[in-house]
Formats: sequence, C-alpha cells, structure tokens
Amino acid sequence: MPMERKDIDLIKELMPCVRCGQCRSVCPVFHAKGVESDAPRGKVAIVRALLEGKLEPTKSLIEKLDQCLLCRTCVQDCPSGVRVDRIIIAARERLAALRGVPLRKKVLTRWLMPNLNRLQPLIALASRIQNLFGGKVAAGNYRRPRFRLPLIGKRLLPHLTGQTLHTLVRKNRKTRKGTQRVLFFSGCMITHVNPGIGEAVMEVLERNGVDVVVPREQVCCGLPSLAAGDRETFEGLRQQNLKVLRENDCDAIITACASCGSTLKEHYGPELPMKIYDFSEFLVDQIKMSPPLLRVEKTVTYHDPCHLRKAQKIKDQPRSLLKRIPGLSFHDVKDPDRCCGFGGTFSLNHPSLSQQINDTTVKQLVETGAELVVTSCPGCMLHLANGLYQCGSKAQVVHLAELLAASYGPMAEDGETE
Repeated sequence: MPMERKDIDLIKELMPCVRCGQCRSVCPVFHAKGVESDAPRGKVAIVRALLEGKLEPTKSLIEKLDQCLLCRTCVQDCPSGVRVDRIIIAARERLAALRGVPLRKKVLTRWLMPNLNRLQPLIALASRIQNLFGGKVAAGNYRRPRFRLPLIGKRLLPHLTGQTLHTLVRKNRKTRKGTQRVLFFSGCMITHVNPGIGEAVMEVLERNGVDVVVPREQVCCGLPSLAAGDRETFEGLRQQNLKVLRENDCDAIITACASCGSTLKEHYGPELPMKIYDFSEFLVDQIKMSPPLLRVEKTVTYHDPCHLRKAQKIKDQPRSLLKRIPGLSFHDVKDPDRCCGFGGTFSLNHPSLSQQINDTTVKQLVETGAELVVTSCPGCMLHLANGLYQCGSKAQVVHLAELLAASYGPMAEDGETE
C-alpha cells in the first residue's frame, strides 16, 4: 500500500505509540483471541507496516483490521493518547480505496442505512409477519427466531411495531409551550425499530418544560459508513443532516443513542451553532429537572455504552438519574466500562467473537442480581438482551429514558401527571 501525501496525518497518529502494551490489558478483542496482532498495539504496527510497504494488503490482513470494535477502551487507557480508533478508520478508508468496500458492508452502509425512510413499508410488512419468525422473550421487547436466519443466525430480533417515531409523534403529541426548544436526533434504531424509546425521551423532556422537534428529514448519522471506511457515503449523510439541523431554530440537539451522540459531537458539532447533548447529560447538567414521583420497585444495574462513557466522557449522569427514581435499588457492575461486543456491523461480520465478548459482560450483569439492565444505546440493548436470553437470565433490558418515563407516569394533555 504505497504511501500518499494524505497519509502524513495518519503517520502522525501512529508515532506516539511506544509499544508499552497497556492496551493489551483492556482490549476486549485481545482478551478473547490472545494474539498480539489482535491487540491495539499489534494493529497499529500492521498499519505502519502497510504504509511503509513492508506488508501487502492481503485478505487476511484486511480481516485483521476489521476485527476492531472501535470501542475506544484502549484510547481511554493509553498513556500516550494514541487514537487507535482514528488509525483503524483511516486504514480502512485507504484499503477501501484500493480494494473497494466489501459487498456485505456496502449493502448495509450504502444501500440500507441511508434509505430506511424509503424502506419503512418493508419494515411495516415485517412487523405483520414477525409472529412467524418467533415469540417474545423475557429479556425485553425482543423476539426469538424459530429457525436460523441469514447473517444473524438464531440471535434475538427486535420486536417491530410497524410504526416510525415520526408516525407516533403525529398521532400522540400535543402542542405545548416550554421554556426551551430542542431538536431530537433520534437515529435509525429509535426512529424505525424502537420508537417507544423516542416517545419516552420526548415525554421526559416535555415533563420538564422542554419542547421537542423531531425532523422527518434526518437520516443515519453515518457511523456505520465511517466505520466501514466508506467516507464518501458518510460525508453525503453528514451534509444532509447538517442541512436539516441548521434549518431548525433550536436551543440544543439531544441524542439518546450513544453512537449517534459521539458521531454528532465529533463530526457535526464544529459546524453547528447549537450544542449537542446526550439525553442524560442534558437533564442533569443543563436544566432543573423535576423529580420523578412514581415508585419503581426494581433492582437495577447500568451498562455504560462505550460511545457514551469513553467517547463522550459521560458516566455519572445516567447513574444520577437512576438514583432519583423512588423505590429503585441500584447495584453497579464490577467493570462498568466493559464493552458488550456489539460494535454495529462488527456483530454481523464476526458473530462468534462478538458473542464471546458479550458473554463476559453479561456474566457480570447477572452477578449484580438486577431485574432490569438499563443502558443508553439501542445497539447495546439488543446485544445484551440476546446475551441474557442465551444464558437463561430473566432480567429485562430497558433504555434509561423508558425507565424515567415510567417513573413520571402517564402524561395528561396539560403536561401534568395523570
């Protein structure tokens, strides 16, 4: 892979690595596989050797660089501050330019994710026939496949409502006048697969005097494309979203998906006039929040999404919100920053490795004795629910916003608790 002028920035990212090996002690992929080339240090060495012409971009080497969750656990612990995630993404871009984006990734990141609004009729159809594929399980709003399916095997599927968040907003929202007006960037999963999470986010914000706008024109944040090395598709999605975000006169942008939030903050934020906040960050740090009143007599634990704790440095706010819910018994997990192994397309491309990483995380969650596993990322929710189901646990997985909305109780038309 001959070096080009644009590789100078990548070389600068590589140089601070002193090969101390600290990353080996925390990397979930290295823990699962135990091979030096699977550690962040090993992958950095591979990228450097590629740029220096000492290695050829073979299929096995490309596969090796694909086995990174981009979870940033190594970045969090690196004493030299090496951004391994940026190095891996840049290397994938160079390899994609040479070899093209693999077909499986191209289907997802170039054809499926950018066009979910157009594909909604197919999602609605799937919701009507989903009973044929499997029944609901204890782990939450998910279904168990009756037979092996392409790409996902017999892993749990999300229960589909057949409606988008935009449809529910039109049906159920009343016009209110709050003290602030925010734009909710809901993201693909919440908009099309888990719209109930979006409704919960809006209910909690409105209960606290915040008006919420959900633009129909928003599209995928682009992270799957970026992670696949498809910079062209990512940039197209980014520009489309920037146009939508700029056109709406709001005080702030709110996200409830850790991956969307980190992508917006890093790749959109510098070009926007308003700040971007995670749902929990906004409630705790930006407004005077009304206390939830209804008791939730449950034992809970919290799973930190990597793109929330490590990318956005948000760890205390979700726990602060949980501890405000009356009746709740909170038990923290032993290693709260342990990756669940989802990693978006990583779980599709490397299912066995993804599940092996997930098993370790789920074991710690089960050890807390929690009835509810709370998190702030729809992707983590799906992967954790599958892990809990596979190990026979009866614990349910819920989004932080759903639990908060339940503690506030049903909302009357005047915005008060019924």
